[in-house]
Amino acid sequence: MNTNLVTVCITTHNRKELLPLTLNSILNQTYKNIEIIIVDDFSNDGTKELIENELLKLDDRIRFIRHEENKGLAAGRNTAVFNAKGKYFTFCDDDDEWMSNFVEEFVKESSKYDDNWCFSCFNFTGNKNNYTFEGTLKQAIINGLTPPVASQFYHTNTLKKIGGYNNLSSGVDHDLWLTLSFNNIKLKVIPKELSTPNRFSTEHSRMTNTFDK
Repeated sequence: MNTNLVTVCITTHNRKELLPLTLNSILNQTYKNIEIIIVDDFSNDGTKELIENELLKLDDRIRFIRHEENKGLAAGRNTAVFNAKGKYFTFCDDDDEWMSNFVEEFVKESSKYDDNWCFSCFNFTGNKNNYTFEGTLKQAIINGLTPPVASQFYHTNTLKKIGGYNNLSSGVDHDLWLTLSFNNIKLKVIPKELSTPNRFSTEHSRMTNTFDK
Protein backbone atom coordinates (compact mmCIF):
# COMPACT_ATOMS: atom_id res chain seq x y z
CA MET A 1 0.00 0.00 0.00
CA ASN A 2 1.31 3.43 -0.94
CA THR A 3 1.10 5.49 2.23
CA ASN A 4 1.04 8.77 0.29
CA LEU A 5 -2.22 7.96 -1.48
CA VAL A 6 -4.82 10.73 -1.26
CA THR A 7 -8.53 9.91 -1.33
CA VAL A 8 -10.58 12.62 -3.01
CA CYS A 9 -14.32 12.57 -2.38
CA ILE A 10 -16.91 14.11 -4.70
CA THR A 11 -20.46 13.94 -3.39
CA THR A 12 -23.07 14.78 -5.99
CA HIS A 13 -26.83 15.05 -6.35
CA ASN A 14 -28.57 16.10 -9.56
CA ARG A 15 -25.61 18.10 -10.86
CA LYS A 16 -25.09 16.20 -14.09
CA GLU A 17 -23.94 19.27 -16.00
CA LEU A 18 -21.48 20.43 -13.30
CA LEU A 19 -19.90 17.17 -12.16
CA PRO A 20 -17.58 16.72 -15.19
CA LEU A 21 -16.15 20.22 -14.68
CA THR A 22 -15.26 19.53 -11.06
CA LEU A 23 -13.88 16.10 -11.93
CA ASN A 24 -11.68 17.61 -14.61
CA SER A 25 -9.99 19.93 -12.12
CA ILE A 26 -9.14 16.90 -9.99
CA LEU A 27 -7.84 14.81 -12.88
CA ASN A 28 -5.55 17.71 -13.82
CA GLN A 29 -3.76 17.72 -10.46
CA THR A 30 0.03 17.79 -10.55
CA TYR A 31 0.02 15.21 -7.74
CA LYS A 32 -1.02 11.94 -9.35
CA ASN A 33 -1.18 9.45 -6.48
CA ILE A 34 -4.89 9.86 -5.81
CA GLU A 35 -8.08 7.86 -5.79
CA ILE A 36 -11.34 9.62 -6.59
CA ILE A 37 -14.54 8.37 -4.97
CA ILE A 38 -17.69 9.78 -6.55
CA VAL A 39 -20.68 9.31 -4.25
CA ASP A 40 -24.00 9.82 -6.03
CA ASP A 41 -26.66 10.61 -3.44
CA PHE A 42 -29.54 9.05 -5.39
CA SER A 43 -29.65 11.48 -8.31
CA ASN A 44 -32.53 11.19 -10.76
CA ASP A 45 -31.26 13.46 -13.54
CA GLY A 46 -29.09 10.95 -15.40
CA THR A 47 -26.01 11.42 -13.19
CA LYS A 48 -25.71 7.66 -12.60
CA GLU A 49 -25.71 6.93 -16.32
CA LEU A 50 -23.22 9.71 -17.02
CA ILE A 51 -20.81 8.34 -14.44
CA GLU A 52 -21.14 4.71 -15.52
CA ASN A 53 -21.08 5.31 -19.28
CA GLU A 54 -18.59 8.17 -19.54
CA LEU A 55 -16.80 9.40 -16.43
CA LEU A 56 -15.55 6.04 -15.18
CA LYS A 57 -13.84 5.54 -18.54
CA LEU A 58 -11.78 8.69 -18.15
CA ASP A 59 -9.38 7.37 -15.52
CA ASP A 60 -8.92 4.10 -13.63
CA ARG A 61 -8.38 6.02 -10.39
CA ILE A 62 -12.11 6.84 -10.26
CA ARG A 63 -14.40 4.75 -8.04
CA PHE A 64 -18.20 5.06 -7.98
CA ILE A 65 -20.59 4.45 -5.09
CA ARG A 66 -24.31 5.19 -5.37
CA HIS A 67 -26.75 5.56 -2.51
CA GLU A 68 -30.06 3.80 -3.01
CA GLU A 69 -31.85 6.62 -1.23
CA ASN A 70 -31.11 10.30 -0.68
CA LYS A 71 -29.12 10.55 2.55
CA GLY A 72 -27.56 14.02 2.48
CA LEU A 73 -24.07 15.48 2.44
CA ALA A 74 -22.81 14.08 5.74
CA ALA A 75 -23.73 10.53 4.78
CA GLY A 76 -22.14 10.98 1.37
CA ARG A 77 -18.87 12.16 2.88
CA ASN A 78 -18.95 9.27 5.37
CA THR A 79 -19.44 6.77 2.55
CA ALA A 80 -16.20 8.02 1.05
CA VAL A 81 -14.35 8.24 4.37
CA PHE A 82 -15.09 4.64 5.34
CA ASN A 83 -14.28 3.34 1.85
CA ALA A 84 -11.11 5.38 1.55
CA LYS A 85 -7.81 3.63 0.90
CA GLY A 86 -5.67 6.75 1.15
CA LYS A 87 -3.58 8.02 4.02
CA TYR A 88 -5.08 11.44 3.40
CA PHE A 89 -8.67 12.50 2.75
CA THR A 90 -10.05 15.59 1.07
CA PHE A 91 -13.15 16.51 -0.86
CA CYS A 92 -14.25 18.70 -3.73
CA ASP A 93 -17.94 19.52 -3.94
CA ASP A 94 -19.61 19.05 -7.31
CA ASP A 95 -19.56 22.76 -8.14
CA ASP A 96 -16.07 23.67 -6.89
CA GLU A 97 -12.77 23.83 -8.72
CA TRP A 98 -9.20 23.21 -7.54
CA MET A 99 -6.00 24.83 -8.69
CA SER A 100 -3.76 22.23 -10.32
CA ASN A 101 -1.37 22.21 -7.34
CA PHE A 102 -4.05 21.79 -4.65
CA VAL A 103 -3.21 18.21 -3.65
CA GLU A 104 0.53 18.66 -4.09
CA GLU A 105 0.63 21.62 -1.71
CA PHE A 106 -1.44 19.88 0.95
CA VAL A 107 0.56 16.65 0.79
CA LYS A 108 3.80 18.61 1.07
CA GLU A 109 2.53 20.34 4.21
CA SER A 110 0.70 17.46 5.87
CA SER A 111 3.69 15.10 5.51
CA LYS A 112 5.39 17.20 8.21
CA TYR A 113 2.65 16.52 10.79
CA ASP A 114 1.03 13.48 12.41
CA ASP A 115 -2.67 12.67 12.56
CA ASN A 116 -3.25 15.08 15.43
CA TRP A 117 -3.34 17.79 12.75
CA CYS A 118 -5.69 18.83 9.98
CA PHE A 119 -5.16 21.41 7.25
CA SER A 120 -6.86 24.14 5.27
CA CYS A 121 -5.93 27.18 3.24
CA PHE A 122 -7.21 30.73 3.23
CA ASN A 123 -6.53 33.40 0.68
CA PHE A 124 -8.59 36.54 0.54
CA THR A 125 -8.46 37.86 -3.03
CA GLY A 126 -6.68 41.19 -3.20
CA ASN A 127 -5.15 40.82 0.24
CA LYS A 128 -1.36 40.63 0.02
CA ASN A 129 -1.11 39.49 3.64
CA ASN A 130 -2.67 36.07 3.27
CA TYR A 131 -3.85 34.40 6.45
CA THR A 132 -1.83 31.73 8.23
CA PHE A 133 -2.42 29.86 11.48
CA GLU A 134 -0.83 26.99 13.38
CA GLY A 135 -2.34 25.84 16.65
CA THR A 136 -5.34 24.13 18.21
CA LEU A 137 -8.64 24.04 16.37
CA LYS A 138 -10.25 25.37 19.52
CA GLN A 139 -8.14 28.50 19.31
CA ALA A 140 -8.79 28.81 15.58
CA ILE A 141 -12.53 28.74 16.22
CA ILE A 142 -12.18 31.29 19.03
CA ASN A 143 -10.26 33.46 16.55
CA GLY A 144 -13.29 33.34 14.28
CA LEU A 145 -12.05 30.89 11.67
CA THR A 146 -14.67 28.79 9.90
CA PRO A 147 -13.99 25.82 7.61
CA PRO A 148 -13.28 26.93 4.04
CA VAL A 149 -15.83 25.00 1.99
CA ALA A 150 -13.41 24.01 -0.77
CA SER A 151 -10.08 23.69 1.00
CA GLN A 152 -9.91 21.08 3.76
CA PHE A 153 -7.40 18.24 4.09
CA TYR A 154 -7.26 15.49 6.70
CA HIS A 155 -5.45 12.35 7.77
CA THR A 156 -8.04 9.68 6.90
CA ASN A 157 -7.33 7.91 10.17
CA THR A 158 -8.31 11.04 12.10
CA LEU A 159 -11.79 11.12 10.53
CA LYS A 160 -12.30 7.40 11.05
CA LYS A 161 -11.32 7.59 14.72
CA ILE A 162 -14.00 10.19 15.48
CA GLY A 163 -16.65 8.25 13.52
CA GLY A 164 -16.77 10.60 10.54
CA TYR A 165 -19.32 13.36 10.13
CA ASN A 166 -22.37 13.71 12.34
CA ASN A 167 -25.58 13.22 10.39
CA LEU A 168 -26.76 16.83 10.18
CA SER A 169 -28.80 18.47 7.42
CA SER A 170 -26.53 21.53 7.31
CA GLY A 171 -23.38 22.91 8.89
CA VAL A 172 -21.52 19.61 8.56
CA ASP A 173 -18.09 21.23 8.18
CA HIS A 174 -18.53 23.51 11.20
CA ASP A 175 -19.76 20.58 13.24
CA LEU A 176 -16.79 18.47 12.17
CA TRP A 177 -14.36 21.15 13.34
CA LEU A 178 -16.12 21.25 16.71
CA THR A 179 -15.86 17.47 17.04
CA LEU A 180 -12.19 17.57 16.08
CA SER A 181 -11.53 20.39 18.54
CA PHE A 182 -13.07 18.33 21.35
CA ASN A 183 -10.56 15.63 20.38
CA ASN A 184 -7.65 18.08 20.65
CA ILE A 185 -6.90 18.18 16.93
CA LYS A 186 -4.72 21.03 15.72
CA LEU A 187 -4.94 23.10 12.55
CA LYS A 188 -2.30 24.25 10.10
CA VAL A 189 -3.39 26.88 7.57
CA ILE A 190 -1.56 27.25 4.26
CA PRO A 191 -1.59 30.92 3.18
CA LYS A 192 -2.33 30.24 -0.46
CA GLU A 193 -5.34 30.28 -2.75
CA LEU A 194 -5.79 26.71 -3.95
CA SER A 195 -9.48 26.45 -4.82
CA THR A 196 -12.48 28.32 -6.15
CA PRO A 197 -15.73 27.49 -4.31
CA ASN A 198 -19.01 27.53 -6.23
CA ARG A 199 -17.03 28.05 -9.43
CA PHE A 200 -19.59 26.36 -11.65
CA SER A 201 -22.93 27.06 -9.97
CA THR A 202 -23.48 30.75 -9.39
CA GLU A 203 -27.03 30.42 -10.72
CA HIS A 204 -27.88 27.22 -8.85
CA SER A 205 -29.83 27.01 -5.62
CA ARG A 206 -27.60 25.94 -2.74
CA MET A 207 -28.06 25.12 0.92
CA THR A 208 -25.86 28.10 1.73
CA ASN A 209 -27.70 30.69 -0.37
CA THR A 210 -31.30 29.57 0.01
CA PHE A 211 -32.76 31.35 3.04
CA ASP A 212 -35.61 28.93 3.72
CA LYS A 213 -33.26 25.96 3.83
